[in-house]
Amino acid sequence: ARDCIGMVVQVNGKLRARLEAPADADREALQTLAMAQPNVEKHLQGVTVRKVIVVPEKLINIVAN
Repeated sequence: ARDCIGMVVQVNGKLRARLEAPADADREALQTLAMAQPNVEKHLQGVTVRKVIVVPEKLINIVAN
């Protein structure tokens, strides 16, 4: 088993970042990691995060408006 997995971070379905996450990271940890990405932070300024969809080992999609 790998200890790190590559995941993509999307904001409203658009690719904004890629990250390496620990394979055993839970939803909360992944969400925190995703939101800490500089390009993601930039796209979340001044908007409200409505929902965070986590597809394990694949992607994190942040729905905001």
